[in-house]
Amino acid sequence: MLKFEKSPSEESPQPERELTPDELRKKLRDPNFLPSHKEIRKAFADWEQWMEFCFDKENPVFEFLNEEYLNALADYFVGKIQEYGASEEKPLVILEIGAGNGRLSHFLQQKLEERAPGQTKVVATDSGEWRLKRDFPVEQLKHDEAMKKYSPDIVIVSWMPYLQDSSKDIRKCPSVKEYILIGETDGGCCGDPWETWGQPWLLWDEDDEGGEKIPPYEADGFEREDLDELSDLQICRTDEPGRYRHSRTVSFKRKK
Repeated sequence: MLKFEKSPSEESPQPERELTPDELRKKLRDPNFLPSHKEIRKAFADWEQWMEFCFDKENPVFEFLNEEYLNALADYFVGKIQEYGASEEKPLVILEIGAGNGRLSHFLQQKLEERAPGQTKVVATDSGEWRLKRDFPVEQLKHDEAMKKYSPDIVIVSWMPYLQDSSKDIRKCPSVKEYILIGETDGGCCGDPWETWGQPWLLWDEDDEGGEKIPPYEADGFEREDLDELSDLQICRTDEPGRYRHSRTVSFKRKK
């Protein structure tokens, strides 16, 4: 009986070997690697490994970007193309301020080009104050300079520094229809509890009669929406291995 050997193209594909936790932690240092949520969870077995990785002085990690989260974030912005009347002739301008190493904007633009070619423009900017290593193109501009230059439709801020607030300046920019904050919320380690999140718990004093206070974003004509479906996909530095709950994604949208 004649025997026929299979050509290479006919052979059954071999399943790709899963990386070990050690291999995954090493690969997570590659800025071009966008891991899955599962791979991040697998990479860390204990708190000590987690802390050593996240709080590395040369390569600090604030938010673990992952495939599922970036896909969901891109889908969210695709919905904004029609809502805000963007097109190839007039792309939706998404400006990231405080972009750090530029990974968020880089991967977000990739995902958006797959879904809506030519209909979005993602720009990464950073003041350079923290002197973080830039893995992808990031234009050195202060946030007010960046907004003046690009007149964005949407602004993204990931992990706004603690007790600092840039949201009031974002709301003053007439082109901004919405801004997205990523990180800890409402008294966490991102932004200012009152100026950013409208939480009054630091304002009470002996002379205060406890009257109702209007959050600054509401006073400026914006409304808040917690994007829970996105937040459920996030992992950040202040979480614990196996318990992911601290980082959130929140939209502030200008009222019509």
